Amino acid sequence: MFNVLAETSEIAAEELLWKWARFGWRYRDIGSQPVAVQDWHGARIKREMDMILGKKLADFFLFTSDTIRWAKDNGVVIGPGRGSTAASDVAYITRITEVNPHSYPSMLFERFLDVTRHDPPDIDVDCSDEQRYMVRDYLAYKYGGECVGHIGNFIKYKAKNSLKDIGRVYNIPPWAVETISNLAIERSGGDSRSDATLTDTFDMFPAAREILEQFPDLAKAARLEGNYRGLSIHACGLLVANSPLTDVCAVYTGKDGEQVASVDKIDAEYIDALKLDFLGLSTLGMIARCLAMAGLTLADLYAIPDTDESAINVFLKNDLVGIFQFAGRATRLVNRDVVPDIFWLIVCINALSRPGPLFSGQTAEFIEVRHGRKKATSLHAIVDDITKDTYGQMIFQEHILRCLKEIGNLDWTNVHHIRRIIAKKSGQAAFQQNFDAFAQGAKDLHGIDHELADQIWHRLVTAGTYAFNVAHAVSYSLLAFWTAWLKAHYPLEFYAASLQKAEGDKELTFRLQRDALAHSIDIKPPQLGISGKSWTPNVAINERRPELSRMELVAGWSAVPGIGPAKAPALAEIAATASEWSELAEVPGIGDKTVETIRRFSGARDPFGLYRTERKLKAVRAWLKKQKAVPLPTHDGNALAIMKVPDWRQNGGRFTPGPLVVYFGVVRRVEYKDIVEDERSRTGKEYEEIIKDLKRPDLVKRATLHMYDVSDEEVYARVNRWRFPELVSTLERIRINHDVVVILGNRIAGFGTPIRTERIWVVDPT
Repeated sequence: MFNVLAETSEIAAEELLWKWARFGWRYRDIGSQPVAVQDWHGARIKREMDMILGKKLADFFLFTSDTIRWAKDNGVVIGPGRGSTAASDVAYITRITEVNPHSYPSMLFERFLDVTRHDPPDIDVDCSDEQRYMVRDYLAYKYGGECVGHIGNFIKYKAKNSLKDIGRVYNIPPWAVETISNLAIERSGGDSRSDATLTDTFDMFPAAREILEQFPDLAKAARLEGNYRGLSIHACGLLVANSPLTDVCAVYTGKDGEQVASVDKIDAEYIDALKLDFLGLSTLGMIARCLAMAGLTLADLYAIPDTDESAINVFLKNDLVGIFQFAGRATRLVNRDVVPDIFWLIVCINALSRPGPLFSGQTAEFIEVRHGRKKATSLHAIVDDITKDTYGQMIFQEHILRCLKEIGNLDWTNVHHIRRIIAKKSGQAAFQQNFDAFAQGAKDLHGIDHELADQIWHRLVTAGTYAFNVAHAVSYSLLAFWTAWLKAHYPLEFYAASLQKAEGDKELTFRLQRDALAHSIDIKPPQLGISGKSWTPNVAINERRPELSRMELVAGWSAVPGIGPAKAPALAEIAATASEWSELAEVPGIGDKTVETIRRFSGARDPFGLYRTERKLKAVRAWLKKQKAVPLPTHDGNALAIMKVPDWRQNGGRFTPGPLVVYFGVVRRVEYKDIVEDERSRTGKEYEEIIKDLKRPDLVKRATLHMYDVSDEEVYARVNRWRFPELVSTLERIRINHDVVVILGNRIAGFGTPIRTERIWVVDPT
């Protein structure tokens, strides 16, 4: 085992960990809590320490705690926790996490560390992406630079990077490469044909075949798919060894001079070194910047209560742009329907917005029961008690663990064995073998008959394929809560920090700008005397009428087209004291023409295109009114989102389309799917098994248009396999983020705001 106690060898690791635990008891001020709370922590810490010390893991906890404590004490913004670590009270009192397990009784320590595990548990840590290097430097200082390195990451060729490399090598025009890249089928890494997407794309789309015939060298891209492209640095993995890494593996030098071990995360455990996953998270980088602008400390951040009303109102109002993990489409929709008024419901949303609960009906059931529109299904009083905080829904892994133990009377060894079987979909035979033990335990302990035991078991197996880890959900929901708190209490600094971190991401920048406008914060182009390299928070004071003073975000010089990151700092330095635009020409490489470009951009009415979609749709609507061939829109995204339509899950399994609507908007992307491949990747069934039960097996292609307008809602125009052959040529003509597309179809139930498309018209707004 790695020895963390080189400089403290006179004290045993076990004794030192107890010493740090006692210090942590005082640091967390547990002694001032009610006696019942103190007793809970005392018993929990004793139980955890017995297991930690029994498994000889004291060094591992000391090493991890020392590293994280140093980071926090030196201003590195560290997340509240990650994975199952937050379920450990020892991790909490030694400052590895900022989540108090006593506040969240659903978390189980055994999910983090159980009797069946003999290797160190995974303790993954999130930190500011701009400060991660400080952690690595500290480890190198303490343990020796030659003993510390990054884990390698082997990069494989996929569709788009294969096309890009072949296009570059064989001088194929970018438009040809981009066209095929936009048509490329999207598949998950676990799909059996994930390395054959280009072959299938060429077969599926005539437009792709035409380009292939014109540039036959592009066929080589299909041969590249699935092969290794090179070695890079793992996003979070750090290795620390007792001896130089060169003793156990080849070591490469990264672009910044850091050591990179030629092993990936799977092989790292075989080289007798400790792996610490420190992930540089951009959200924590944003928080670090926001804290600095607002004059807040890391202690202020960690002290934010999960009961803060202003932060909870951010979720209640579904005001989620810029909120960590809640700004995405699925989570916003679930959040809107759940209407969370306490932090625990925010935790539940984190789990409910995953694909498993969404498509299994658990999310819809949770929402219906929460709002009193339906009664939760009851199988047994113990199941009801275990799921009482989730409206009878089994959405967390801890639910499954408790049911197996408390109903089936299984020990922790069998409990975790069954959880792994369920999660890995090991087959019906493996399930049945363990069901017999569960059913016998349920009968012996509670008198539950075989039929009821089978019903409970089936529910466990179903939920086990997608249930989320409650400790991770709490940790990441707390991180989301911090961003909501900053947005509510320090909006100007929040948006400035968010826009600074979003540089280079045009879509996110646009959404943040639009959201800032909705919160009465003006968006300004670069200005002399104010702008820096990136976005600057500013308050435009109205001296005569202070109540009319306006908050504004002033763009940095890097926002000007053609001004790269190399010139922006020099421009910011000159512009800080400049009174005339012409003074910017003092910057090397900035001539009179560039100065004129900067001046024009800074004086434009809508330099960031914040109203471009609005103008585009207004022009197309005016054109539609003058002709009769294309129908006028009847609904925008917001109107479609609130439209109630029959859900087949609550409609006896019968699909009933909603009202006929006409929608128009701009297409963000077109997603093509093969329904056979899609089902194979989700269920593991073989091709022949799927195709034999398929009506019209010659029709397997479908598409989804991801569309937007000036509302807050993204609309999914779904082209099913029956309509796909007729509409595919029209789909191929759509220019992404340019054309206005008119959709005629039925509003239907399902993920997001979907329309079952019947007809499509493509309009060039220019």
